[in-house]
Amino acid sequence: MLSNKEAKIGSNMARIFAIAIVPSFLIQAFALDPTNPGYDSTWGPALSVLNVVTGFALLFVFALTTKLYGDDNNPYVRITGSIAFVTQCIFVQDAFAGPLNENSDNALFTTNEILQTTGTNGPVWALFLGIFTLSVLRSSKVDLLPSWGVNAGYGAAILVIVNGVGSAFGLIPDTANLIILVLGGVVLYPATVWALGVSFQNSGAE
Repeated sequence: MLSNKEAKIGSNMARIFAIAIVPSFLIQAFALDPTNPGYDSTWGPALSVLNVVTGFALLFVFALTTKLYGDDNNPYVRITGSIAFVTQCIFVQDAFAGPLNENSDNALFTTNEILQTTGTNGPVWALFLGIFTLSVLRSSKVDLLPSWGVNAGYGAAILVIVNGVGSAFGLIPDTANLIILVLGGVVLYPATVWALGVSFQNSGAE
């Protein structure tokens, strides 16, 4: 059971995550030059800051989701939630890798090379994220989620796993991969996180 303070924090962090995804997507979709892929010195720092904000918020959501749904009868949520939390810590700690390397006078590698290196943990992050989400959706407390959140959760989990595994092994064409990223990462997963925020409020916090 969550305390009232935990429920409030979790709900706020879920909203922060879902809202901060919007400017990140808009920058990548409309401000960056598609003919010049790679790190952008103008928008790169802004994206890094947004990645820290969303990553920080998501850590709270993961921790509180694990506590709320991972009761004694559901060790799967506790274990997969712990894995997802640690993986998210690793994922978000590289958020400033681009600006750091770009502003280094003695950089050994180009910024794009650094970002390609730090991004190699993305497929595993996506896999664990999807498994954790499925564990929550199959828990005995799934009724705390609104029905639209459950549907969004299953869609997001499947697309995130498909994207992670498919991109790692080169199984998804670029066009299809873009559609999966937008639908899963910009629409369905933020909706799932927002629904988790609702579930914190519905938990009967003490």
